[in-house]
Amino acid sequence: MVDPLAPDLERFPRYALAAETARSAVLAPGDAIYVPTMWWHHVRSTERLNLLVNYWWSPPNDASAFEALIYAMLAVRNRPAVERQNWRAFFDHYVFDADAADAEHLPEHARGILGPSSPERTALMREFLQRGLGRRS
Repeated sequence: MVDPLAPDLERFPRYALAAETARSAVLAPGDAIYVPTMWWHHVRSTERLNLLVNYWWSPPNDASAFEALIYAMLAVRNRPAVERQNWRAFFDHYVFDADAADAEHLPEHARGILGPSSPERTALMREFLQRGLGRRS
C-alpha cells in the first residue's frame, strides 16, 4: 500500500524502519534475480521495454502455507477474542514451537498426525482436510 518511490510516512510511519533494511539491485539485460520466499519486494522498470517473469516454486506435493493462512483467516480471524487467543496457543504449540513434533511420550501407534513427517501422515492430513472442505463447499 506504500508507494516505495514516494512513501507517505505520516500514514505509514513504520515504512521508514523497513526502508532502513532495504536492498537494491540494478539488473542489466539478461540478468536474473532470486527473491526468497516471504521477502517483500518492489520492481521498477527503467527502460521502455521489459520482461518480468515471476515464478512461485514449492517442492512437489508440498502443502501451501499461503492457502493455510487464507483458511486460518476464514476459520479463526472473526472468532471472539478469547477463542482467538486459545487458537493462538494451539498454533504456537503445534505449528511454531520447535518441539511441537515431539510426541515421543505417546506410543508410536497413537501419534497420528503428531508423529514424524511421512507420506502416510501427509496423506492422512490431506484426506482429513479434503473431507472437511468438501462439507463446506
